[in-house]
Amino acid sequence: MREQQTALQAEISNHFARLIANKQLVHAYLLTGAKGIGKRELAMWIAQGIFCQENHQGQPCLVCSECQRIQNEQHPDVVMIAPQGLSIKVDQIRYLKAEFSKSGVESKRKIFIIEDAEKMTVNAANSLLKFLEEPSGEVTAFLLTSHLNQILPTIVSRCQLVEVPALTKEQLKAKLTATGNFTKNQVQLLSQLTDSEQAAQELGSKEGFSELVETLWQWFYNILRNKERSFVDVQVSIMPYVNDRQDQELILELISLLARDMMLVKYQRYEEVAFVKYLDKLEDASLHLKPEQIVNGVELVLTTPKQLKMNITLQNILEHLTLKLSECYHS
Repeated sequence: MREQQTALQAEISNHFARLIANKQLVHAYLLTGAKGIGKRELAMWIAQGIFCQENHQGQPCLVCSECQRIQNEQHPDVVMIAPQGLSIKVDQIRYLKAEFSKSGVESKRKIFIIEDAEKMTVNAANSLLKFLEEPSGEVTAFLLTSHLNQILPTIVSRCQLVEVPALTKEQLKAKLTATGNFTKNQVQLLSQLTDSEQAAQELGSKEGFSELVETLWQWFYNILRNKERSFVDVQVSIMPYVNDRQDQELILELISLLARDMMLVKYQRYEEVAFVKYLDKLEDASLHLKPEQIVNGVELVLTTPKQLKMNITLQNILEHLTLKLSECYHS
């Protein structure tokens, strides 16, 4: 799995392989990028490249005992820290400080991987800052974050910043397909909804997600067919899926994809359609709509997130949107 991940981030992987081969690694790197794009896997791959017994130009073999121990998080000279709950705790800070002062157990090298580095408390950040200012021995730290703006500027300035690019749609679809957990139609929808593998897997596995998708489609299809029941669908069918703000935002995102799909189908850009399961019905509906009607529908949907931020209830937003879309598509 990690070999697949680094293949997707080939440019960065090759860069670090050259640094390993030429012994040019610096003492601290800050890997930043969207949640779920493989920053942790990349850091562990680099650690494997450093300790690999069969190292070839900085590229780890992934099968030797050293590579396997790192993969299984059992290597004494690869120290990994992750938040426990909402932050990196005091006992983790003590452990981190103690490990900073030690040399490697089996070699001179020591690697630190700190996940969600933005979640360090002030004490933890200051402890890390001391190491970054006065590194000792053959030590390299990898700080991983999805929120660069939440990292102390003093820490950022003492690390080499590496931006890990998001996966392309095709790469994301390949990774989701490889899990075997999702149908082709689900993979297509999830890849259009987010560019994060982790977020896509969490969404796709979320209880009630498939049912919500089907419910929103039925609501939208009723609007396309000018069915009056679409207005009732909001309260009766859609609102039961709403438990929190995150659910509200997800519903609006899915609706925006539905409206966008109408435009994509109208201009025959089928490869980008999210709700590909309903492609035939979308095509049929698009035949009866003018391009300006479809564009106006997209514009109506795009106003909904702003309304949500104004604390208008989701039910009011959707009921108003239902009336406006019906008027737009059937005037």
